[in-house]
Amino acid sequence: MRVQQFDHRYVVRLESGEALIETLTALLRGEQLAFATLTAAGAVSWVRLGYWDARRQAYEYREIEEQLEVVSFEGNASLKDGQPFLHLHGAFGRHDFTVLGGHIQEARVHPTLEVWLRVEDVPVRRRHDPSTGLDLLDLPAQPDRPDARQAPR
Repeated sequence: MRVQQFDHRYVVRLESGEALIETLTALLRGEQLAFATLTAAGAVSWVRLGYWDARRQAYEYREIEEQLEVVSFEGNASLKDGQPFLHLHGAFGRHDFTVLGGHIQEARVHPTLEVWLRVEDVPVRRRHDPSTGLDLLDLPAQPDRPDARQAPR
């Protein structure tokens, strides 16, 4: 992994063979980053994708081992139980130009993946939500306010 920092942003170049989640989590921990948004472009040779089954409150996972182009990638890094936690989604293009996508549990980079992190200076934590079974961003509730779609008077 190679990294360059610009104020509150990081540019990261992952090398062939590196594990995406493992490598980025180590960077977040080492730099003590408590919240960031992420985007990326590049390619992978293997990915484990998840689909959230809301009825069962569980992910269904599939592994794809073939060369894939990363055509869309976004997510965030927050804290769960005091440790970095990545929530990433991606779409991956195949050689025949079909696309598959989902929640990224892990991926192996090949030949490279360029990741952009925009760091925020306020930590955001996750908390388990028993009604969904997910670890959701723990954000403050908004007070009641008029419907934003109404025209001002």
